[in-house]
Amino acid sequence: MNPLLNQSDLYVGGDQGVWKGRVDGEARAWMRWHQMMDCIDLSVDSNLDHSVVFLGFCSDEGVGRNQGRVGAKDGPAALRNVLANLPVYFSSELKLKDAGDILLKDSDLESSQMALGDAVSSILRAGGFPVILGGGHEVTYGHYLGIKSFLEDHRKKIGIINLDAHLDMRELAMGQGNSGTGFYQIEKERAGINQSFHYLAIGIQEISNTKGLVDYAKSKNVQLIERKDLVSHKRHEIRQQIQLFAEQVDYIYLTIDLDAFAAAYAPGVSALAFNGIVPDELFFDLYHTIITLPNLQSVDIAELNPYFDIDARTAKLAADLIFKLLNRF
Repeated sequence: MNPLLNQSDLYVGGDQGVWKGRVDGEARAWMRWHQMMDCIDLSVDSNLDHSVVFLGFCSDEGVGRNQGRVGAKDGPAALRNVLANLPVYFSSELKLKDAGDILLKDSDLESSQMALGDAVSSILRAGGFPVILGGGHEVTYGHYLGIKSFLEDHRKKIGIINLDAHLDMRELAMGQGNSGTGFYQIEKERAGINQSFHYLAIGIQEISNTKGLVDYAKSKNVQLIERKDLVSHKRHEIRQQIQLFAEQVDYIYLTIDLDAFAAAYAPGVSALAFNGIVPDELFFDLYHTIITLPNLQSVDIAELNPYFDIDARTAKLAADLIFKLLNRF
């Protein structure tokens, strides 16, 4: 495993005490996720074959820098609380692991992103499928660093699918990244090593992005599927676009910013989208297309802010997305 994790004060291993809930029985058909979860330490555990590995990213420093409402640093705990009681439907060959959390200290976002990259790379090298629980959308750049390290061969093409109301492709502010700069940072880094940038953004809204930002994204060959285009008569066209995008890259990373969804379904986020995506039959059909892509290898959930989450609606939506993801294995 990555020796840096063993030395880092930004990483803590999984805590079995977090995973508790209702017990309906000990037979598998009656079990819930908390009964199946194995908490691990990435600096020790080296075999994660056939495992979905949860890792928290407890930072909203990027949200604060981006003038958003803070609170997403407590998103991982809130999401685990809902995940714990989900019923077991996934394959008996699949193992659930909680690898703990990446922490933030002294507002040093950049160090936390590097630590996240180390952890993601460790999970992938050990054969696991990382599911990162955010945390602000500054999770994107750290997650990317881990993928890049894992692939080693920089010629490998990384494709990122972002479910989001925002492009998150703004320039650095005073030389610092934030929750809205991740894709700008990734594009610049890919260009710096003379590699292509593959970014598909789904759910984008004009009201949430300046025209200059949209024009800039298009100049970098970003593929946009706007919220207004998520309609039934375009279902087949969008599904084909997603599949073609995936065929052109080696590695698919899916990042889900919960502010992509309409406020009624996702009130607990850093920036509300009153007219965002409705998680209906059309959306879940397209989501199924994404999560069944053969080269999808890692996922994160961003911007869950429990302090604004009415009746845990946002956490439950995030949990359902993860529930459906696990059932695809």
